[in-house]
Amino acid sequence: MSEYVVELKNATKRFPGVVALKNMQLSVKPGEILGLIGENGAGKSTLIKVLTGVHQADEGQIYVDGVEQHFKDPNDSAAAGIACVYQELNIEKLLSITDNIFINKWIKKGTLLDYPTMHKKAKEVMASLGQDVDPTKPAGNFGMGVQQMIEIAKAVLINAKMIIMDEPTSSLGEKEVEQLMKTCRDLKARGIGIVFVSHKLEELFELCDRVEVIRDGEFIATKPIDQWDNDSLITAMVGRSLDNQFPKEFG
Repeated sequence: MSEYVVELKNATKRFPGVVALKNMQLSVKPGEILGLIGENGAGKSTLIKVLTGVHQADEGQIYVDGVEQHFKDPNDSAAAGIACVYQELNIEKLLSITDNIFINKWIKKGTLLDYPTMHKKAKEVMASLGQDVDPTKPAGNFGMGVQQMIEIAKAVLINAKMIIMDEPTSSLGEKEVEQLMKTCRDLKARGIGIVFVSHKLEELFELCDRVEVIRDGEFIATKPIDQWDNDSLITAMVGRSLDNQFPKEFG
């Protein structure tokens, strides 16, 4: 069995007039938090879409638990155990927390939806993510932190083996960021791999076991977090050594 829960090898994705990914590499072990960083336009979004079946690579392979996969669409990716919490959350604000979590994955009793069971499971999974909420209430009644946890709850309930988090702290307050960090560590302890996409260097150093840098659609380097520092990460991102002082955060 592979040591990696998900492994992407030599992935190339072309669009008219542009090569968005070229021989891209990415691997995540069970219970590992991999930071993914690159400048705007580096290929992060395309990489996420290839991993989640939104796009299909023109070349290369994706393996889950050592078995090669061919994702035709996001349903295939989800069935294989890959989930993504996008920067723009996919929340139906007028629907209840329960409905958001179980939409298209309904639990039925006979021909009817089994809401008592779904409410119970929704409350349990949200509690496991540090959220004491009433799952019968509309998701829009809650702030961004809770809504993000609803997205993570969806991933947990499909038994995701790897969760991609795309700039997950961009709309969160300080306490919500702290809760997210705790949740990531809890997921790690359960053996779930995480790809944590962020431009905030301090978050990578606080949370990640390893960081991968991509640039211009290509894999540049991946190293354990203790082998990186701010300067080496920035240099890898932009492709040249920089003498002037940069902030810790990049847009």
